[in-house]
Amino acid sequence: MTDNAAYEVPSAGGLFRDAQRYAQASSPASRQPTDTGAQASAQPSSQSLNIGAQNVRVTQFTAVGLTRARNDFLHTLLDSTFKAQTFQQVLHESREAAGKLQALGIAKQVSVALDKGPHDGVRVVFRCEDGSRYALKTGVNVGDDEGTANVTGRINNVWGGGEVLEASYSRGSKTQAAFQGSLSVPVNADPRRHIEVSASQTAADMRPYSTHDEVRRAVGVAYRAVGSVLTHDVRCSAMWRDICNLGSEASPTLRTEAGHTVKTSLAYTVSHDSRDSPTVPSRGSLVRATAEVAGLLGGLKFAKVHGEMQTNQRVGTDFVLATGVQGGVLVGPGRSPLSDRFFVGGQTSVRGFEFRGIGPRDHNDSIGGDVFYAAGVSLLTPLPYVQTPALRGHLWANAGQLALLDDRGLMRQTQRGVRDEVRRFFMCPSVAVGVGLVYHHSMVRVELSCGLPLVAALNDRPKPGLQFGMGVQFL
Repeated sequence: MTDNAAYEVPSAGGLFRDAQRYAQASSPASRQPTDTGAQASAQPSSQSLNIGAQNVRVTQFTAVGLTRARNDFLHTLLDSTFKAQTFQQVLHESREAAGKLQALGIAKQVSVALDKGPHDGVRVVFRCEDGSRYALKTGVNVGDDEGTANVTGRINNVWGGGEVLEASYSRGSKTQAAFQGSLSVPVNADPRRHIEVSASQTAADMRPYSTHDEVRRAVGVAYRAVGSVLTHDVRCSAMWRDICNLGSEASPTLRTEAGHTVKTSLAYTVSHDSRDSPTVPSRGSLVRATAEVAGLLGGLKFAKVHGEMQTNQRVGTDFVLATGVQGGVLVGPGRSPLSDRFFVGGQTSVRGFEFRGIGPRDHNDSIGGDVFYAAGVSLLTPLPYVQTPALRGHLWANAGQLALLDDRGLMRQTQRGVRDEVRRFFMCPSVAVGVGLVYHHSMVRVELSCGLPLVAALNDRPKPGLQFGMGVQFL
């Protein structure tokens, strides 16, 4: 198995021993008559048998204990195994196929054995234990200035080919109700490539940072491929949004944006992630870029690009220096839709500011922006008298800026001109520094920070003092 494979089957040593016994039993030398007298007088000698280079072919496959796998799926799974021409190839392809069974959840455990098969070939035997068919879990998430409780149900291996049917429901302090259902199907029996069909509905209360509710209903289909270096995701979706239940103090901008909008879009995401942890990494980097084009099948028309980069490296033996940069731009005819704009600020974004607390506002409503950037540097430190490495000290500095690309933002006509507005956008970000604690949980990152905003625009909402955040992605 290659180092880049995402799955692995144990007991490889037993697999090679089975192959060696078979090779020795099948070699011509093992079938030759022996002269015991000659052997007794012969000098001791060593012989080696290169079993990997011997030409063989697989003529039979047997799966013991595997009760929920379609024949056509197994045929696709074992196609490379039956095409193998040497022992080395048979060993490799057998382990790959067994690993795929485990990665797809069809089998919990797979042991592989080789035996002599019909027609002077090799028989490959998988001894399996069926994987779990059903799963139900509940959880609580805290992040993005909200706490949610959720329940998720899952059916594995729906039709005997590694398909997964999943449905989840959640409610929170701002999310009034959210439902999502999806069906994921592997492509060519490969757990690293999937086609997914999904449908979702979310009703959220956007207060206090914007006096309205928003309902979203979406359907989509996606293709995801995980490679040894890059991960690719192509997604086609249709979404209906409704900005409703405006408060009595809703701004004129929000009243203009209220009502129904329809978006059909095609999005592509490519990423490279070499970090040793997705939440609190100590080494490695992340690079991710997303491009979205809306209006291909009608509805709103715009183009949107978003990218991020993160690096992590050890300093000495106990310190970790992390840097991160994010940015994005949204362009289209006319003013951009509120539901698709960028928002900046909060514990998981630019710390030291309220959630969505940076950028354009109309009265008390955060209305987002069409172009943004954010950057941060963090130093994780050991704590005195603390034995667990999961709890670290945290020194950080964050900066970011957000603006609209219309006459309310960078394109507005002022005495300074558009060029000066653009220069000020890049040269005068909102800045905050702080200290805190980071706890590395197995699933999420938990932060408690004390921040001090140093630079803030008139429309910004700085938040000096304590901030709490929980999530996976942080700046």
